[in-house]
Amino acid sequence: MSSSSVPVSAGKVVAIHYVLRNDAGEILDKSDEGSPMHYLHGARNLVEGLEQKLEGASVGDDVSVTVPPEKGYGPRNRGKAFTISRSSLPATVTPQRGMQLFATGAEGQKLPVWITKVQGPSLTVDPNHPLAGVTLHFDVKVLEVRDATDEEKTHGHAHGPGGHAHG
Repeated sequence: MSSSSVPVSAGKVVAIHYVLRNDAGEILDKSDEGSPMHYLHGARNLVEGLEQKLEGASVGDDVSVTVPPEKGYGPRNRGKAFTISRSSLPATVTPQRGMQLFATGAEGQKLPVWITKVQGPSLTVDPNHPLAGVTLHFDVKVLEVRDATDEEKTHGHAHGPGGHAHG
């Protein structure tokens, strides 16, 4: 049940509209006007600095927050990029700069990497998130706060209206 008096706290599903800008004021990302973003508060679905600032907010609140890299996507680690062969991707994938892929770590874990360069048969990938090292400026409007369902808590993320199917 949604209520304007229910504060944002762990175990709540929160609907927000947001605009994300960099230091130069350029829009890096934003929610679609007719489709707010829903997230499970306390489940690390947002960058740490934004989630901390939204704690205790209520429906109708406008929240502006500046998130340093340490509480966002982390500092940029230089020298971590590496090259892979384009042939290591499935034939159905057309690699593009900025595309996220998953590499397999030494212990079999999936590690996110982003394509930074496509050159002939080679791809340069970087494990740094594209926004690593960037100070993030969020303007957020809190639209809804409700209790998370048991299923949402178990899955660790919010489900949209009518539930959620894992593919």
